Amino acid sequence: MNWLRTKCIGAKTRQRNVKENGEVILKELIECCDGKCNPIKNFSSKQIIKATDNFSQSNRASRIDVYDRCYKGMLEDRPVLIKKGKYTLDIKEICRDIAISSMVSGHKNFLKLLGCCLEFTPPVLVFEYAEIITLGPLVASNLSNMRRVKIAREVANALTYLHTAFSRAFIHSSLDPFTIFLDENGNAKLGNFCNCVSIPEGEEFVHDDALQKYHEFRTNTLKQTHGLGVCYAPVIDPEYRSTGKVTTKTDMHSFGAFMLALVQVKEVDDELSMSTDMLRALAELFITPHDDASFSLHHRVSKILRKFGYAEVMDSGTSRDVSNVAASPVKEFFRLTLRCIGCDLGDPLTSMIQVAKELRLIEKSAYGDVR
Repeated sequence: MNWLRTKCIGAKTRQRNVKENGEVILKELIECCDGKCNPIKNFSSKQIIKATDNFSQSNRASRIDVYDRCYKGMLEDRPVLIKKGKYTLDIKEICRDIAISSMVSGHKNFLKLLGCCLEFTPPVLVFEYAEIITLGPLVASNLSNMRRVKIAREVANALTYLHTAFSRAFIHSSLDPFTIFLDENGNAKLGNFCNCVSIPEGEEFVHDDALQKYHEFRTNTLKQTHGLGVCYAPVIDPEYRSTGKVTTKTDMHSFGAFMLALVQVKEVDDELSMSTDMLRALAELFITPHDDASFSLHHRVSKILRKFGYAEVMDSGTSRDVSNVAASPVKEFFRLTLRCIGCDLGDPLTSMIQVAKELRLIEKSAYGDVR
């Protein structure tokens, strides 16, 4: 009879989880998108357990997990990416991820949410399968310069959509290589909206402590993965650090750090003619943990560039016409990267729309028309 009692207790627990998780998701859907979203399919715990072989280590999609543990699986005869949140996450944060993911799933540059399973605590999310970019520059080392620009443009398009497509701007607020995926066709997909916050209509910022909390958790988690080549570049922009205000520039700074990670590879070295010592100094920004209170990315990068004689890229005397960059697309990509993280290089960037447009011009001028 013990097995029957255990079975009954398990069923009651799953029912309770469905009720409690469902209530939180409904609140998030109402808060984020007035209850309007793409359909969210409900998968059973049996389906999830079968698809992941009971969350087997052999089905892990990544060696490194910050907020979620990701698994490869097959559901309904299709490959899927299954995300199981860590217990250190608040249920509300995971339900926020579900709500925002459902809201943006129709856009090609977001990880497409297929459904979720509310029988677990915390809930489990099911996405169309895509590979995870977790090691930043090391994973990107086999990408051509054209592919790097394309990935950056697609992520910029996703952030632009978050900032402009709705009645109020949504700020990802924790973008880094752990939140960006590549599908089987090499298209970049943005995911992980646990810390996504919205700016009220008519306002330009919102006070929120989630980013600071995330970064502290991220730093402590990644210290345990020393030696795996993890991208440690901080995601907190100087304005947020000093004021606590989350703005669209919060995402722009994080995006600039990701672009800088894409630069740290051999083909870029060949085109920019960077010295080995300079590359090593830049790489240290990505493979060494930093105390964020004393770390300013654009000051560190500027100091490195000037120290190793690459001051011409820091020339802020005039703005550039990116429609004439065919001869050196990587240099203009690098300059745009530096502008995103706050370096003073002529005309200041004001929005991700501007960043996306400049990336498109760089890509079109250097490599022909793009979609």
